[in-house]
Amino acid sequence: MLISYVPTKGEQKYFKLKSQLEKKYEANDYVVINPNTEKYFVGKTAVEAMKKARKKYPRGKLFLAQVGKKALYAK
Repeated sequence: MLISYVPTKGEQKYFKLKSQLEKKYEANDYVVINPNTEKYFVGKTAVEAMKKARKKYPRGKLFLAQVGKKALYAK
């Protein structure tokens, strides 16, 4: 039996914003997206982007990606 892959809410938000992010930021930048609000935070490193996001959203799931590449979910 073949099981279809269903993108997470964070992935869906990322793919919705992807072209906008790629135009505005460099490919080496990192973006953290709050899947519930679609607010995002960008940094030169994953840690920098995550610190910005955690300042605003100290709890809950966040989605981390490198601009142009999918990365991971953070709890």
